Amino acid sequence: MSAEVSNDDNLRMVEYTSREMQRGDIPQIVTISRENMAKIIRDSWGVEWDDNDLLKMLRHNSTYNEVFEIGNRIIAYYSIEIRDSVLFVNSIQVDNEYKCRGYGSEIMKRIEEIAYMYDAEIIELWVQITNIAARRFYHEKGFRMNSRQGNNYLMRKFLPPKRRDD
Repeated sequence: MSAEVSNDDNLRMVEYTSREMQRGDIPQIVTISRENMAKIIRDSWGVEWDDNDLLKMLRHNSTYNEVFEIGNRIIAYYSIEIRDSVLFVNSIQVDNEYKCRGYGSEIMKRIEEIAYMYDAEIIELWVQITNIAARRFYHEKGFRMNSRQGNNYLMRKFLPPKRRDD
C-alpha cells in the first residue's frame, strides 16, 4: 500500500509501504514507542516507561502488528487483536518526524478494513487522560469516550454495517 497526500505546504505524506511486523523490526518499534510514550506514561501514571510491557504485547499470540515504512525506516506501526465482535487497538504509534502528515489516518483506515474483514462491530482502545493530541485525533475519527479506568479513557467507535457492494 502506498500514498502521497499533501496536508499543508510543509508537511506531506510520502510514498510508504505497509507489511506485517517482523522480529527484526522490534528495535525501531521500541524506539518510536519510547519516544512517544515515556513522558505520557510518567505524567499519567507516575512510573517510568518499561520496554518489556511493549515487548510482551507485541509478542502475544493474539496480536496482529503491522508497520509502515519508507525505505528501510519504520515510520509507524499499530498493534491490534480481535476479541469476539470487537477489534481492540493495543497501540498506534507514528514517529515524531512523520506526525501530522496523514499516517495516523492511514493506519485508522487500515484498522477499519481489518475490522470489517473480521465482522467486528466495534473498535476500542485505551488512551491516557494526559494524551490530549491522541484523544482529539480519535474523537475526529469517530471514537467516543465510554468509560474511565484510573488515568485512562476507554474510547469506542461503533462501525456502520458494511454495504453489500463494498
